[in-house]
Formats: sequence, C-alpha cells, structure tokens
Amino acid sequence: MDSLSQIVLGAACGEAVAGRKIGNRAMLWGAIGGTIPDLDVMAEVFTDRMTAMAFHRGFMHSMLFAALAPWILAFLVQWFYGQGVYRLRGYKLIAMLIWIVFFLGAAAGINFIPVALNGQISWYFFVPTLLLGAWFTWRLWRDYWKRDFDQVQAPYLTWVALFFWSIITHPILDCFTNFGTQIWQPFSDVRVQWTTVSVVDPLYTVPFGLLLVIASRLERTTLPRRLLTWAGILWSCGYLGYTYWHKQRANALFEQALQSKNITTQRYMTGPTILNNILWYGMAEGDTAYYFSQAGFNDCRPAFRKISTLPKNHHLLDHIPKDDRALQFLRWFTNGYYDVVPYRGDTLQVNDLRFGLFGDSLENKNYIFPFLLYKRPDGEWEVYQHNRSPQDPEEFKKAFRVLRERVKGEPCE
Repeated sequence: MDSLSQIVLGAACGEAVAGRKIGNRAMLWGAIGGTIPDLDVMAEVFTDRMTAMAFHRGFMHSMLFAALAPWILAFLVQWFYGQGVYRLRGYKLIAMLIWIVFFLGAAAGINFIPVALNGQISWYFFVPTLLLGAWFTWRLWRDYWKRDFDQVQAPYLTWVALFFWSIITHPILDCFTNFGTQIWQPFSDVRVQWTTVSVVDPLYTVPFGLLLVIASRLERTTLPRRLLTWAGILWSCGYLGYTYWHKQRANALFEQALQSKNITTQRYMTGPTILNNILWYGMAEGDTAYYFSQAGFNDCRPAFRKISTLPKNHHLLDHIPKDDRALQFLRWFTNGYYDVVPYRGDTLQVNDLRFGLFGDSLENKNYIFPFLLYKRPDGEWEVYQHNRSPQDPEEFKKAFRVLRERVKGEPCE
C-alpha cells in the first residue's frame, strides 16, 4: 500500500512490541522499519528501469529479508544509542529537516485529493494542514531540538522483535493489493496479489493513524495507551477482513454477469477502485479479448451491468522475439493481463489491465497503468511506464468526479 499506511502499521507494531520500554521511540523505529522495504525504489538510481521495476516489491519485500534484516538493524540501533549519536546537534538538525520534508510530502498528498476530485485546492484541507504544519514545527523545536534526551536502554532481542514485526507486516499488507509482492524471493519471482484493498485507502489508514496519535500522547505504561494501540491493530485486521468479504461478493457478482451474457472466459480477477473499497471492477480474459465492468456496493442493486470488450491485440507483438527481455518483463509484470494498442509510429502501448480503467468503460485510451514499448537506436526493445492517462488534465479531473459519484451509488429506478 501507500507509504503512509505502511508507516502507521510499522509504528503500531513497534509500539506493541516495545512501547512500554522505550515510549514513543518504539513508534518511531517501527515506522522506520515499516518504511525500509520500500527503499527498494532507489534501485532505479543504480540500474536500468526494467530491472528497478522488477526489484521493487522483490527481495526487500520477501520473507527472507524480514527474517535477516532485523538482526543487523537491532545491532545498529543499539550502537546508535550506546554511542550517544542521538544527542548530537548535527544529527538532530538533519533529523528535523527529514521530518519536515516528510510532513510536507504527506501534506501535499492530502491536499492532492480535492485537487484530483474537484480540480482546485480545498480550504477545508489546506488550512488545517497549514496549522498542523506550524504546530508540528513548533513541537519539533520545543520537544526535540531543545530537549536533552534520556538514555535509551532496551535488550537486543527487543529491537530484533520490533524490526521483525514492523518489516514483515509490510509485504503482507502489500499482498492485499493488486500490484503483486515477491514474498518468496530469491527462491521464486511469483508475485503474490490478493487484490482486496486499493493501494491507497483512507478508510484503512486514517482511523488507524488517529488511534496511534492519541496513544502517543499518553504515558507509555498506561493501560489506555495499550488499548488504543491494539484497537488500531484490530482495526487494520478487521478492515482487511472486510475487504476480503467484499472480494467474495464481487467475485460472485462478476461470475453471474459473465454467465448472464454468455461470455466464456479463461480466468478473471476483481479488485477495488482507487481510494475506496465500495466500487469494484472485474477483468476477465477470453480468447481474443478482455471483458471489463464495474459494480458498486452502494448501488441499489449491486451488479456488473455494462461489460466493455477490450481486444487483446497480442498479434501486434508478433514481430518482437519471444525471448526479448522487454516482452518477457511485460508478460511477467502484468501476470498476463495486458492488451496492446498502437501509440505513435513503431511505439506500442501495452496496458496492465490488473489496474482497470478510468471510468466504467473504455474511452480515449483511459487505461490506468500503461507502458510504452519502443525500440532503442541500438535495436533493443525498451519499456517506459506511461503515467499520463488520461492525457488531458480535464479528463483526469472528470474521471475522479465520476469515481466519486459512482462510490456514492446508483439509486433504484
């Protein structure tokens, strides 16, 4: 899921393991542990694009990494506190700047939601985040920069347990999304994807985060703090269970829709649309086409009514050698759910259909996750993730407005 959700989950794990011993530092280190697997996105700095995309949600999201990394991280943290690095002015200045940058990124993400939905900044979002930023900066100055911290002491195995749970829950949570997570690396590159929750779902993250914020304001040894922490963890587990129930309902409805229209398919998948778990899409594979539809659980009578046909057009790839690296990557990354459309000249647009469409039908190539497949001057084929769909910003805003209305549900006629 998104980084904020992983930070909240990691912080909760840290608090559950070591909150009574080290207080809010447990949340902090748990949040760091929950972020570490996503540092694999830095691979693009050191290697080519395809290798970096294959590496993301690869080894650093694996069970093996979760089993090995905590022992090293625990040693480093004990050294960090044992040498008193956390008390140095230079370190505290760098840490403050990092936290401020992180807050600005989170605030930008929050304020992007109304921009995406309505095409303009909402003062109901902007003013509170501005005030929160001022308060956050003041608290950093008062409680971090000017404060002389006490010595931190926790057993080595406590640190190991903290990092183990904050790291291992990260790939498990990612498995619930449709992106796919290579949890069995390096023994297998199979991407586990249960597709029950959106990669960004505020209803999962916001209540969970608020419970942890309230808990962090209480004394570390108090019962209410423990109860609030575990209430957040139970919310996380309960919400994921709720999404699994929705998944079963969506599967049943999609099967009924396909049967009612006499559509024969080889396989199918269902998943929630972005930012919610109410509006779901279905994608089924036939011999020459894919079949796409949407259904909302807030509709008067939930059903996948309108089914769009997306021609595979896999023959457009016939001139590319079957063992070509770019072609093999696309087939692996998309789990075989892809169609092909001409783009410009010899360039082809290969669309990852696991993410569905903007809207309930195909209009003006409104794919959510398209790639461009093109030949480099040296004759090798290359893949480029094309993030500009729909290409017109007004279409993008319209797509989110339509999404909002569909989530509200269709009334009975």
